[in-house]
Amino acid sequence: MALAAMLAAAGAACGPAEPEPPGDPTAAAPQAPAFTDVTESAGIRFVHDNGASPRRYLPETMGSGVAFFDYDGDDRPDLYFVNSLAVGATPAPGTPTGALYRNRGDGTFEEVTRAAGLAEPLLGMGVAAGDFDNDGWTDLFVTGVGGDRLYRNRGDGGFEEVGAALGLTDRGFGSSAAFLDFDRDGWLDLFAGRYVAWSPQTDVACSPDGEHRTYCTPEVYPAVASRLYRNLRGRRFEDVTAAAGLAAHPGKALGVVPLDHDGDGWPDLAVANDTAPDFLFLNQRDGTFRESGLETGMAVSESGAPRGGMGIDAGDLTGDGRDELIVGNFSQEMAGLYRASARGVYADVAAQAGIGLPTLMTLAFGTLVFDHDGDGALDVVFANGHIEPEIARFHRIQSYLQPLQLFHNRDRGERFEEAPRPAGDGPSWAGPWVARGLAAADYDGDGDLDLALTQNGGAARLLRNDSPPGRWLRVALAGRTSNRSGYGAVVTAVAGERRIVRRLVSGRSYLSASEPVVTLGLGDAERIDRLEVQWPSGAVQGVEDPPLGRLLRLEEPPGG
Repeated sequence: MALAAMLAAAGAACGPAEPEPPGDPTAAAPQAPAFTDVTESAGIRFVHDNGASPRRYLPETMGSGVAFFDYDGDDRPDLYFVNSLAVGATPAPGTPTGALYRNRGDGTFEEVTRAAGLAEPLLGMGVAAGDFDNDGWTDLFVTGVGGDRLYRNRGDGGFEEVGAALGLTDRGFGSSAAFLDFDRDGWLDLFAGRYVAWSPQTDVACSPDGEHRTYCTPEVYPAVASRLYRNLRGRRFEDVTAAAGLAAHPGKALGVVPLDHDGDGWPDLAVANDTAPDFLFLNQRDGTFRESGLETGMAVSESGAPRGGMGIDAGDLTGDGRDELIVGNFSQEMAGLYRASARGVYADVAAQAGIGLPTLMTLAFGTLVFDHDGDGALDVVFANGHIEPEIARFHRIQSYLQPLQLFHNRDRGERFEEAPRPAGDGPSWAGPWVARGLAAADYDGDGDLDLALTQNGGAARLLRNDSPPGRWLRVALAGRTSNRSGYGAVVTAVAGERRIVRRLVSGRSYLSASEPVVTLGLGDAERIDRLEVQWPSGAVQGVEDPPLGRLLRLEEPPGG
């Protein structure tokens, strides 16, 4: 929903919404998640600089992202935070930059930005991590306003910027990005999201009362097409946006997640657009994509109106082997929970499943599905925060800082329960925050997934998951015939009558990258009978009775 429209409705009651079904009266009350804010003790000191100015330039309120990835090959996820340079500013000594934190393995991090060669000021937005040159070291792609960066990991603790030299020269308004091997040639291609056509010269002044300037929403700016780059065996990237069919579909992309919608083994792309219909690009297996958001039912709300899509993720929430889609939307718009049928058509069941009404008044950016309590069922988390610092001035029931929302998966995805937040007004793991980026990883090696989030113009937070220990297995993949990162692989754990299916993909959430490791919580299962990996090359690899409670590294068999 546009901010201007929302402000015009200030003080008005919310419209009618489909009621949530009553909960099972015999079910146990939801337990509060066991997260602890360990930012300070872990040594994380990053503060996002949004370059806020009285002009309220659009990019100031949109950033920034965060990535968990292992840059030094020690099997411990490190952290990279994207930062922003003020619009029109000239870099100078002391100008804020993004920050790289090395995981020491003892619960703390060491900042190594300058030593790693990443102390470059830019008006950054999003980040994706992947091994684009298949050398065994994970590289970083950072989107920005006015130019992106591709940092090649040299494998000696340092990075070098190679984007322009390798053909990544588009200079639009970058947003979320994802690595994927869309042509299945074994080399990671790159989707680079583009938001709107904006520049300081075309900036529009928005004011709800003719006196106070606010951040405009994207209706006032033209839509643009996101970019798709084909990887030419690690030597160069070719812009195939037009040839692949994406140029014909300008949007206002903020979130992206690769998935296999039709189960044909070829990666598709779901894109969350802000105030424009969401996209589902179906891979035609010939180098092209067909946009099918409307025909599959995930492009617009049930009323037929586009929503303000921010973050997006996909995962098998019901345990039937098919991925559902979760989209975080603007305030006064419910989040979308799109459940796929066997015919490939989605139905938005957010209201019926218990996610709709609790997300009606929040503004979700970071959006993730992850198994927070290790029971083998994927839960949902939203990182919320408004775009307008003065929103309470115009809308008494809205706030700039908003709480994190976590929804427990109940009844195999048929029902979700919002987890209670800590009582009291003091700070907690739930905030409230001006949240943007959100990523997950097991940074402390205890088998459960922790969270990192960024705040626009504020301090990043590291939230340690202290859920009761259970049985688990984590799987790190290294392709041979497939791309080295293993993106696109499907990992299936068979435990008795239960099958747990997870896909390893890049992108997800908002502007962010989660650790590229598959984490399998097993609930009350005592063992995994068989672990199976279906590689993007088509090869299938099995492991019988794998050991639990450890990180299992699997390399694709020779020949794919």
